[in-house]
Amino acid sequence: MTAKKKASAKKVEPENNLPVWLGKLPYALIILGVLLGVIGLAVDKTHFTHAWLVSFMFYLSICLGGFFLVLLHYLLDTHWIVPIRRIAEHLSCMLPLLAVFFIPIAFWSGCEFVTVSSDAKNHEHKQVAKAKEAEENAAAAHGEKVDDKGSDAHEHEQDHQNGPRAFYSWMQSEDEYKTTGHTHDHAWYAKKGYLSTSFWNIRWVLCFVLWGVFTWLIRKHSLAQDFDGASKWTSYNRKLAAGGIFVFATTLTIGAVDWMKGLEHQWFSTMYGVYYFAGSVWVSLMTIYVIALFLKTYGPLKDVVQKKTFKDNATLFFAFTVFYAYIHFSQYFLIWNASIPEETFWYVKREQGPWWNVGMLIIFGHFFVPFLALLRQDVKVRPEIMITVAVLAWFLHFCDMSYNIMPLIHETGGWMSLIWIDLGCLAFMGGCLSVVFIHFFKKHPPYPQKDPRIAETMGVYVELNSEGKAAGK
Repeated sequence: MTAKKKASAKKVEPENNLPVWLGKLPYALIILGVLLGVIGLAVDKTHFTHAWLVSFMFYLSICLGGFFLVLLHYLLDTHWIVPIRRIAEHLSCMLPLLAVFFIPIAFWSGCEFVTVSSDAKNHEHKQVAKAKEAEENAAAAHGEKVDDKGSDAHEHEQDHQNGPRAFYSWMQSEDEYKTTGHTHDHAWYAKKGYLSTSFWNIRWVLCFVLWGVFTWLIRKHSLAQDFDGASKWTSYNRKLAAGGIFVFATTLTIGAVDWMKGLEHQWFSTMYGVYYFAGSVWVSLMTIYVIALFLKTYGPLKDVVQKKTFKDNATLFFAFTVFYAYIHFSQYFLIWNASIPEETFWYVKREQGPWWNVGMLIIFGHFFVPFLALLRQDVKVRPEIMITVAVLAWFLHFCDMSYNIMPLIHETGGWMSLIWIDLGCLAFMGGCLSVVFIHFFKKHPPYPQKDPRIAETMGVYVELNSEGKAAGK
């Protein structure tokens, strides 16, 4: 018979030996981000705005992933996440701060300052020149005369397309329709009931309001349980999670489609929301893993988080590695098999120039490397390997977000020469979020101290007497 450990009647206060540099690092990142951001805004405003969106979607995915894990915990009564649940709660509660970071995006949404990069322009002009030359050769072979007016009109239309446009180009089409009564943007016209500026603003405000309400209530009940240990708080959160999971699925899809896919509204994809969801939970799991490992090393979770918790976290990460690959492949395969121009152009653009290399990097780095690395069970609890996997996950998820956004302005290259602007935006947002996250951990208990399931996850068993109370009390 396995020997049982008895819980100590004395409350053990968690050690808090966090290094001094931890409190200074976020502010250093903020200063670095401000410097690079100011310079980047002066050098290339177009790139800066899109780099800001990349960073926003990167951190949004981590926070939404934490929100989902909290909901999943209460819905399925999962025990393994209890010791690190507070980390996921704090991550989800940073969604209101991300709403502040979204305000510039909402301001830029209809501004006509975004232009296609020079390399993309040159590429498009070359294509137009080749088409014109082919037309002239075909006409000469048949003894016909080329209509120069038609060619000039085509070049004029091409130049118009390369001129200033709105950050979200469909807003420009909406303005054109309101002004003239017609538009050449058939994709927008077909979706005009959804692609409305006023409706778009309502959607993003509603998303952040719902995220703020649900995350605040869930953490409020979780913290209340730290004082009285009442099981009613778990019951309340389970009820919130039942409705919150539908809110989460709807709002995440809206956010992914409106803010990232909406950059190229002509593209059709019915799997985009699930695609963003899979990547969000994937990167969030590794973020929680690293934070939990750090807090265990430096004291707050030293005697709380066991190897089993890390193993279960890594196992779920392994599962979402496969799930992400399945969704990504399914989306590509369906679009490739149907071969519909409204769908294929998105991938055609990303299979040219340097974006082909980024795509291959995502395929192999996002799936094959973590898949093969985590096949062994012992690897899941080896810090040196898991930290490497976590760094790879952050890097690949950043590449994934850039792969979705940056080809719009850097169709044939030029992205890498300005990547320092992207790093500046990442540093600034990451620094601000870290300040808030550290504040949360200093203000609240680092783990759910009186959750009914915490003893089991720690490997501690309490003997009960006939009255159902802990023995000795």
